[in-house]
Formats: sequence, structure tokens, C-alpha cells
Amino acid sequence: MIRKLLLTVLLPSLLWTTVWAQDKQITGKVTAAEDGTTLPGVNVVVQGTTKGTTTDAEGNYSIQLSASENTLVFTFVGFSTITEEVGDRTVIDVTMGSDITSLTEVVVIGYGVQKKSDVTGAVASVRAEDLNKIPVSTAAEALQGKVAGVQVTTNGTPGSAPTIRVRGLGSVSSRVEPLYVVDGVLVDDISFLGSNDIESMNILKDASASAIYGIRASNGVVIITTKRGKNEQPKIAYSGYAGVQNPINMVDMASGSDYVQLLNEKDAIAASRNGTSFTPRDPAAYPYSTDWYDEILRSGASIQNHDLSVTGGSEKSVYAMGGSYFKQEGLASKTDYERLNLRTSVESTVTKFLKIGVNANLSNFKSTNAPASLFTSAYIAPPAIPVRIDENTFASPQAFGDFANPAASQYYNNDKTKGIRLVGAVSADVTLAKGLTFRTAYGVDGSYSQNTKYVPPYFVSSTQRDTTKTLTRKIDNYFSYYWDNTLTYDFTLNSDHHFTLLAGMNAQQQRFYSLTGIRQGVEDFGENTWYLNLGNASQSTTDAGYNIKALSYFGRLTYAFQEKYLLTATIRRDGTSVFDKNNRYDYFPSLGLGWVLTNESFMDDQNFFQFLKLRASWGKMGNNRIPGNTVVSYTSTGGTYSPVFGGTPQTGESVTLIVPDNLLWETTKEVDFAVEGNVLNNKLNFEIDYYNRKTSNAIFPVTVNGVFGTSNRDYLDNNADIINKGVEVALNWKDKVGDFTYGIGGVFAYNTNKVDALRPGTVGIYGGYVNVTPTTYTVVGQSVGEFYGRKVIGIFQNDAEIENYTDADGTIIQPNAKPGDFKYQDSNNDGQINDKDRVFLGSAIPKYNYGVNLYGAYKGFDITIDLYAQGGNKIYNAKRYRQIGNENYDRDFLEHRWHGEGTSNDYPSADLSADANKQANSWYLESGNFFKIRNIQVGYTFPATTTSRIGITKLRVYANAANPLVAFKYNGFSPEIPTAIPGVNQQNTTNITSQGIDNNVYPMAATYNLGINISL
Repeated sequence: MIRKLLLTVLLPSLLWTTVWAQDKQITGKVTAAEDGTTLPGVNVVVQGTTKGTTTDAEGNYSIQLSASENTLVFTFVGFSTITEEVGDRTVIDVTMGSDITSLTEVVVIGYGVQKKSDVTGAVASVRAEDLNKIPVSTAAEALQGKVAGVQVTTNGTPGSAPTIRVRGLGSVSSRVEPLYVVDGVLVDDISFLGSNDIESMNILKDASASAIYGIRASNGVVIITTKRGKNEQPKIAYSGYAGVQNPINMVDMASGSDYVQLLNEKDAIAASRNGTSFTPRDPAAYPYSTDWYDEILRSGASIQNHDLSVTGGSEKSVYAMGGSYFKQEGLASKTDYERLNLRTSVESTVTKFLKIGVNANLSNFKSTNAPASLFTSAYIAPPAIPVRIDENTFASPQAFGDFANPAASQYYNNDKTKGIRLVGAVSADVTLAKGLTFRTAYGVDGSYSQNTKYVPPYFVSSTQRDTTKTLTRKIDNYFSYYWDNTLTYDFTLNSDHHFTLLAGMNAQQQRFYSLTGIRQGVEDFGENTWYLNLGNASQSTTDAGYNIKALSYFGRLTYAFQEKYLLTATIRRDGTSVFDKNNRYDYFPSLGLGWVLTNESFMDDQNFFQFLKLRASWGKMGNNRIPGNTVVSYTSTGGTYSPVFGGTPQTGESVTLIVPDNLLWETTKEVDFAVEGNVLNNKLNFEIDYYNRKTSNAIFPVTVNGVFGTSNRDYLDNNADIINKGVEVALNWKDKVGDFTYGIGGVFAYNTNKVDALRPGTVGIYGGYVNVTPTTYTVVGQSVGEFYGRKVIGIFQNDAEIENYTDADGTIIQPNAKPGDFKYQDSNNDGQINDKDRVFLGSAIPKYNYGVNLYGAYKGFDITIDLYAQGGNKIYNAKRYRQIGNENYDRDFLEHRWHGEGTSNDYPSADLSADANKQANSWYLESGNFFKIRNIQVGYTFPATTTSRIGITKLRVYANAANPLVAFKYNGFSPEIPTAIPGVNQQNTTNITSQGIDNNVYPMAATYNLGINISL
């Protein structure tokens, strides 16, 4: 009875399972959407497997599917990929449209989207998967070599933001970094974002494209959309990697014995120069040879990243939630950076006419920081001393001068930063009528950070010690908000005329407050006892801040006639509190035009261009990101300023800080001409731009006449016009050979930078001070921060050569020189060498950069190779500057120095500390050209038939190498010399005229890691 019952219940199920498990024959035909012709050679593959077939000469195909195989993927070069769910069908016919991916894709242009083919400005897109492949702390670093005209210089310090320049450098005293727009929120940096947080990134490069964002967009705009949900079943995805970082391209330093030998050479020449005697050091007395970089750096510094996300939704609501954890140990021992991110995004269609959205990114970070000038200290410290005398005592370098023991500096350093940052927005979209939408959005960017430094009591030498037990605590609070209200009307007339009208207003506020407290006498009983109240109450507390408000109104018209003739016009009225009330508002227009030639009838008979467009644009933008309180004057009061009238003292005031009396907007005008298109059956797409960008009324220091008696030697005012112009080229090739799919992409940019004008009567600006010596001079006709100094034309070999170096009258030009000294060019032919002989020696601003990106995939395997290079710039090797006199030498100098007649005509003697040899000159300048393999990644995606058995829809593993090879000739640790840039809580950069000077550059690292991507 039981057996019969089981057969009755189970037999139908077994029969059904048997029928379902049988293979299914699928047939069909593939045709082209444009003309209906059949497509032979189309690849038809079962998704997630290598199983497939191709269409025959008539476009027909046939394929057997097992019970677990339910999705077919149709691919063909030059056509869009089609994915079809099989279901119960046995016949599946497919129509494939032309694949003009770069043209049909939708790009974000600011307060809206457009088809790439309709864009009239310079807009570049970067795919999220291209950003995710490089192990970096911030997504901005991954942009290097991806976008033409965008220069990215990495710092190397864990968690630090890179320096980014879009189409050159157009200011000196204002911020020169691009504006970032994250889910509509305006921010000054994206250090809080990891690469896996991002879904799409679009870069607006020219004034026409950027103008819609107004006063903070004059240096370009980077628009970022974080991950969003879709109308689908919940999906869980994990991405993670772990690896190690090793320092590369280390500079070999002189050994202890070599160092002593060089000091003896130096002292012998110095004694001859001064007419004194000296006693050589005995090398045997200094048996040590310490490599200080070995002492402060570590190999195998770990790096790891983990990202978990959940996405899904329905027809009415979509959501995305996720979290990520990133940790990076620094190459410098005892340094690290750690960040935890939480993000959420929800979009819900409440009614037919109302949609609301909420997104938020919460970032918590902490870092342990290296001592200031640690790497400079390791470079100059004498190698002829040990690190320690015994286990508890560090060795003192004072036998050779006032040097610090770098290992001791690192050991006693206590410098930590922690903070939290929230970037988020809420929005509502109301459909008022067909094509008419009102949107309101409110976003915030708020952060709190705390830096704590504690110096414990210690003793290394009379100058490297501390008895004050000083605690410094700095707290920064930053809050920025924006409120947008826009009205968009999108409509078409007679099927030929397509219009999109946008009108809007924007209110912004940036508020920052910083409080710093310093107390001495804080006893050290561990980090938990470091409180200011436990120290002496006599030390100072300082605070600072700013509050900038802005209000703007804007409008934009985009028009397309038969998808052939394109127009984009923008007007914006901006007002900001950083200017005087008389100059607070200004108007900033832009215009973009486009002509799609391939939509013209006269192009019908040609087959070379599948798409060809000409575009031109012009735009004007203002910049309000200038130092706070620029137009605020200060006065002092007190007895010093109190005159006596009628025997009674009257309190007076004196102006102590002079400011501009009529500061105007710093404005940028730019023209852009471009051609873009697709050729060779859409395998190759290209884009070529020429631009000319002029910044007028640039905020620039003006020298103050000393007779005014003010405390400032200069003040900021509208003082310069700066021009950047150049060419950008972007090429991308995609093709397929059998089962091998590959792509080759390349970007190239060439830019020139020049100061076009200074206010009449204004002198140039010296900068780039190394100790007290200026190394740059900014003046009309040269680039911003051009290197300026004496030109070295050789090395004096003997006394006779010095005596024979004369002017036309027979006067010895360098009478005080010694053999081994620099021989300088008498540039002004006055028979003597002094500051009047200084000439321009090159610029720190690269003239060109390029990137090459290679991709290949074959039956589950894939490989990506990214290459990057830049050049045409100079680096000032300030590490070699000798102030104390007994600084260490690098091995390159040791091997090439002048140490006797005929030994060198390029490198001087060891007596670099002589005043004549310390002057800024061409020998300290070296080429900044470099080429590097930015990244290599090899991955494998397991077949879906295998992973589906364990509930995984996609499983990919990979191995990665970042910066495995960097080639350059510069005698330093890295040719990437970043200009220090601000964090989110600062308005202004450090001195732009001091860029390209290598004095404390972080060594480069090669990173090797393994990773995995899992989707459920």
C-alpha cells in the first residue's frame, strides 16, 4: 500500500522532471535593424558559459540548451549586444542595432542627461569597471591616464587626495581643483569615496559644459553617480582584494665611508676657499653605514578593501545599500589609513506624478601620520652613525652637525587624525504635465575631524629633544549645503525639432570653523590621558574660519533639428559673499553648437564614417573659491596709536593689513573646437579637441610698498591674465577575432601655460623658496611658477680656467670661484655673476601626458593593461640643497662629482654648501618625464553552469599589479611631485608658484594584490 501511494505521488513529478531535463533545440534568424539584412557570423553564446554557435550565411542559427540554460547572448562587431531569456520559446529571432556605444549612451551633463551624440561640449565618461581595477584609496587616483586633458598626480601618503588639473593651471591664489558633484551634492574632494562606491563618472572639461554649475566650476567638473538599484530581484555582490606594497625606485645613498671621504673633499676645498687649514676625518673612526630609508620604511605594507552591496527594487521603488572597508599601511613605518563607508540610495515613485529620492554616504576614517619632513631628514642624515647606541638610546648625529636622527623622530612621533563625513541629499521630482518636470533637491556635505599630536619627553641630542611634553589638538568642523530648484520642459515639434528648456535657482553655503589648543606639561600615561586640561594653562588657543554664501539663477536651452543641427545655450547669474557688495553679482553665459554630418543626405553614399560630428563652444565662468576675508581690512589699537589732544589720550587705530579696494571676479573664457566620430564599421571611435582658455583678472599677489607700514608685504588683487591652450585626442578601438575580444584605448593631451598680462607697474612674483632662495619667478610671457636661476655652462677644472673666464675687457667674471665650482653664464654680459644673470629654466607644468589602455578576453580569461606617461616639465631637486654643509650625498652624485681636473664637467665638487654653489641654478633642475605601467590585471570568470550549483551567478578572481614598472631619469624617489592641495575644510591651495620642488616627496610603491568578485 505504501509503495503504491509513493508511486502515485512521485511518478508524475519524476515524469515532469524528466521532460524538463531534456535538451531544447533553439533556432532563429538574426537581422540588422537599419535595413533588415541578415547578419552572418553573429556569435550566439549561452550566458555564463563558453558554449555557443554562429549564424550562417543567411543569418540562421541553431543551438541545443540544457534544462539549466535559459539565456542567450548575441554579439557581433559593430552592433549592440542582445541578451534574450529563452523561457518556453523554441524560435528566437533577433534584430541587432548598430553599436555606437560612445554616441548612444546617456551622459550626465549637469541638472540633466543627454545622448553623447547630442552633446556640444567637451564631456568624457569613465566606466565604473575601469576605476575598480586599480587598488587606490580614492577613486580620483584611478582617473590617471583615462581622460584626455586631465592630469592626476598621486601623493603616495595613505588616504591623501591626488592633485588634479583639468586643462592646465589658470589661477595662482584661488583653488585650481575641479568641482566634484556626487549624487547632486557639490563637494571639493572625494576622499570619502572608494572606487566600488561609484556607478558612473563624467568629466565636464570645457566652459560650455561646466558653466551650468557656475562659480565653483571654472576648473572643470567631475560628476559622480554612486551605485543605484534596479527593477529586479535583490542582488548581493561582494568585491574584495588584499595585497602588499613595496617601495620602488629607491635612491641609493652614499655609504658611511663614502660620506666621510666626501666631507674631507668638501672641507679641503672650503679651507682653500677661506685660506684656512683643516684636519681630515679618519674614516676608520666611523665604521657605521646606516641607510636611513631602510630604517624608516617597510616592505610588504598591507592594503585591503572589502565592499558588500545589496541592490534591487520593483516598478515603483528601487534601492541600493552597501558598505566598504579600506585599510592601507603606509610605506613609512607606524603610518596607516583606515576608512569605513556606509551608503544607501532609495528612489520611489509615490504617485504617477511624484518621485522622491534619498541618498547618503557616511564615511568614518582615521590615520596615523608620519612626522613632518621625515623623508628629507632621512636623505640628509649622516650615514656614518648607528641608529642606536644601545637598546634604549638613539645615536646622536651631532658629530656632523645639527641633524635629527630620523628613526628617533619616527619613534617619538604621535600624530593621529580621525573624523567622520556625511554627504547626502533628498530630492523630489514632480511631473506637472507631459514633458514638464519640477525638481527640488537639498544636499549637505558635513564633516568633523580631530588631529592630535603629542610630544613625549625624550633626549637624542641637544637639538633633538623635548622636555615640554606638548599636546596639540586641532578640531575642524565643516558644513556645506546646497538647495536646487529646477523646472525642465522637454518636447518635440513636428518630429524634427527637439527642445529641452531648463530654468533653476541654486543656493549654497560653505561654513568652516577650526579650533586649535596647545598645552605643555601634559604627562604621558598613555593616549587616553592626553587632555589639554592636564597641561599648563598659559599656552595659547587659536581659532579660524569662514562663511561663504552664494545665490544663483540659471537657464539652459538645448535644441536639435533632425538630429543634425545641435545647440546648447546657458546663462547664469551668480552672486557670492566673498566679493564686496558692489561686485557681488555677475553674468556668465555659454554657447555650444554641433553639426552631425553623417545625418546629412550628402553623406549617404559613403561608408567610411558611421558617425561624424563637428562641435564648437564658447563659455565664460567666474570663480569664487578665493581665500576667505580677501577684501577685509584689519586695524590695530592700543597706546602706540593713541595721540594726545588737550592733555587727554585719544585711542586711535592703524591699518595693519592692506587689501584690494575693488576686487573683481576672476573669470575664465574658453573656446573649444572638436571633431568626433566612428569609423571602420564602428570599431574605432575618436574625439579631437582644440581649446583656448583665458583666465582674466586672476587673483594674484600685488607687492605692497614698504612706506605704507602695513604688516603684509603683498595682498591679493586682480592682477593677471593666464592662458592655457592645447589639443586633446581620444581613440578607442574594439574588435573581436573568433572567441578573442579586445580593445585598445588611448588619450593624449598637449597644453601650454602662459601669463599673458600683469597689471601695469606690477613686478613679477618670486616663489618656490628653498631656505631663503627663490627658485621660481612668475612674470608675463612665462608659465605660472617658471623656474628661474643661473644657467650652469660647466664646471671649473682648474685655476687657469677661472682666470681665463673673462669679459671683453679682460675682467674675470667669477674671481672668487674654485676648481669644482659651477661655471655660470654671464647672461647680461656685464662681466660679473649675480642675480641679474638669472634666466628662465623651465616649468613644473607638464606639456603633455598620455595614457594607453589595453583589454583582452578569451573564454572566461581577461587581461587589462594601463600605461601612463607625462613630460615636458622640470623638477627642482631641492634635496641636494645643502644648508648645514654636512648633509649626506646620494650615490649618483658620488659617482659623477668633480674630484679633480677632468673628472666631471657636469657635477660640481663636494663643496655644494659654498654660497655660489647654493644659488638656484640649472643643475638642480632635472627632467620630469616618466613612463609607467600603471596597472596590470589578469582575471578569470568561472562558467555560470559551474557557479550556479552553489547559488552564485557570477564569480571572478584576479591578480593585480599596480605600478610594477616606472621609468624615469630623475634622481629622486618619484617624478610625480604633487602640489599640496587642501582637504575639504580649506579654501585655498598652498603656493601654486612653488610646485615641482622635491624636498619631501613620498617614495613610490608597487602594489601586488589578489581579488575576488562575487554576485549572488
